[in-house]
Amino acid sequence: MSSNKNTRKKGFTLIELTLALAFISVMLIMVAVLIMQMTTIYQKTLTIKSVNATGREIIDDISRRISESTLISTRYYCSQTVDEGHQKECMDDNAYKYIYHQNSSKNFRVRGKEPEQALPTNGTFCTGLYSYIWNTGYVLNPENEYSDNYRAKIKYNNGEGTVESDTFRLVRVFDSAGSVCKANLNAATYAFDETINNPTYNLPEEPVELITNSESDLAIYDMMVFHPARHAYSGQAFYSGFFILATLQGEVDINASSDYCKSPPSNLITEFTYCAINKFNFASQATGEEITDGN
Repeated sequence: MSSNKNTRKKGFTLIELTLALAFISVMLIMVAVLIMQMTTIYQKTLTIKSVNATGREIIDDISRRISESTLISTRYYCSQTVDEGHQKECMDDNAYKYIYHQNSSKNFRVRGKEPEQALPTNGTFCTGLYSYIWNTGYVLNPENEYSDNYRAKIKYNNGEGTVESDTFRLVRVFDSAGSVCKANLNAATYAFDETINNPTYNLPEEPVELITNSESDLAIYDMMVFHPARHAYSGQAFYSGFFILATLQGEVDINASSDYCKSPPSNLITEFTYCAINKFNFASQATGEEITDGN
């Protein structure tokens, strides 16, 4: 005589399965968010390190070139090139316009609107032996409307022909004649033509790019070189100044109240992740004032 036994197989109910899948989904979402946040922090750190490293390299280059140079002679430039009516102005200014000048404008749009004050566009700095030229991040950022109308242009011969560029960031060129700073200066009246928004510089040789188009996409946003201080007896000169270096990404605006990099619209990785900015100070001593007029 045989008896039938009911056999049951154990398993998950539909409710238990649903709860398990929901738990796994939440865990996967949390892991994904955590990975994204870690990636954001990592990329932000790399961007900041890139800005700081490039800034130090620029400081080293400027300091080295200044120490190799002699200060431009105030007496020579003011007495030999400026007419009598403006010589006092030149002397009182220590021929400063032959050393440094930066253009600015508020006639283009930044972050979709006109800036409240004039913003730096391009500039020059001449040490007496080497000269620097830069376009700022404001005019290099294609997101800023009409910015290409305010870029400086350089022309030089690279051995194969004439090269023209208005997308350079910061270049250095051997320029013992100081032709870069003289290029758009009316020497007779000791004044710049302020209507020239996009000056052109014919360089004596191929320049050296100090900021390459790297992954971090960096640019100068402002550079200031103060009046050099001269020692009354030795003629040695002391330069000091600063520059602001930042990324093109992130819609940087150095005149913003606090949010220099535009805030991200969400927690996802945006251009804000690749945005960084820093201010660098530099100081260096030149050999002395170059006496070119025989006095």
